[in-house]
Amino acid sequence: MLDLDELKTKVKQIVLDRGAKIVGVGSRERLKDAPESGKMDYLLPNAQSCIIWAHDIPIEVLKKYLSKKERWSYRENLWHSYRDPWDIAIEIAKYIENNSKFKAKPVIPNAGYRSVGRRQKLLFRVGKLLIRAGLAKRTVTKVVAKALGSTQRPEFSLRYGGVAAGIGRLGWSGNLMTKDYGSAVYLGGVITSAPMEPDPLLEENPCNKCRMCWRACPTGLFENEEAEEPVIIAGRQEIYAKRNAYARCNLGCGGMAGLGAEKNWTTWTPDHDCLKEVPEEKITDEEWRRDYIWKIFYDKETSEMQRKWNKEILLDFIEAGILNNAGHPKRTLEHTHPTCGVCQAVCVADPKERRELFNLLKNGGMMFVDEDFREYIKRIDENGKEVIYYTPSFKEYEKTKT
Repeated sequence: MLDLDELKTKVKQIVLDRGAKIVGVGSRERLKDAPESGKMDYLLPNAQSCIIWAHDIPIEVLKKYLSKKERWSYRENLWHSYRDPWDIAIEIAKYIENNSKFKAKPVIPNAGYRSVGRRQKLLFRVGKLLIRAGLAKRTVTKVVAKALGSTQRPEFSLRYGGVAAGIGRLGWSGNLMTKDYGSAVYLGGVITSAPMEPDPLLEENPCNKCRMCWRACPTGLFENEEAEEPVIIAGRQEIYAKRNAYARCNLGCGGMAGLGAEKNWTTWTPDHDCLKEVPEEKITDEEWRRDYIWKIFYDKETSEMQRKWNKEILLDFIEAGILNNAGHPKRTLEHTHPTCGVCQAVCVADPKERRELFNLLKNGGMMFVDEDFREYIKRIDENGKEVIYYTPSFKEYEKTKT
């Protein structure tokens, strides 16, 4: 059996050998004042340590995604960045239990929520069948509107764990900010009863409050100036922007809205609605959300292809984000369907590159879907002329890699 120092060294080396860029260890003591989702006992009673690591998003992938040149490279990176951390977490948990007297539990990298149990999953499975069959439209609309208005709490917050493990601090967006990669990272983690020595905390916060995340977000999820109540980790205040209704992000990152405030660009969605303009009293009103879901799912004034898009992306989210965790082998590349996440994507470590990425986003144009269900982009070039082009299919994208 390994002693604690040997165990920690070996575990961190395995993580780095498997492709993570940074890894750290945090402690139960550092998370004692964290919000409820920072409590490790939910997954593993009497857990003493969290091992948290990060995979980066390559800058060229970010540029292609934000400029709407193509999104397959981003989509593939996202798929690996959830699948790999889950596989690594399973491997690390087994390694700890096989080489020490301690228990360990892998943390789902995304879409592992405390409120989603067997009953809820059964309801979602029934919902999938109803959506595909075009049945019970009013019931589907009601259930979807209610679900989009909910706030989900993760089984364990990898962001809070990342702060406790010294690999980052919370930025204005609320995303974990790392020193070398900004918030353009995906996280993985394991919690364990092994009382490992925690790594040094990251002293300086890499977030300079440039608010590029706020400018990029098309939904109005968070405020420009007002801060949330501080999160306390390791006795320090982690300050981020005040949250508005989470329905904004659920709709935006769910691909069902995405028009930027400038009105000349969207995220990767044909739903050209700007949620930033929707007052808080409306978006928190379930009746308003019902009307919105009905419009984009069933109203004949919305194009047939757009309605098909919205149903398909919701079905993908149910399959990949609820019924199977984001890193589960059953989640295929086909069911990995990013459309937004731009607050994270623009926020790289270098402030100059952040501005460049935001400019690519706001000049990237608007996405549409044609009658053959193909995605295409309309944008205005530097000469003021409209440019229309189709983004690569998966087969076309694969050819560029050979």
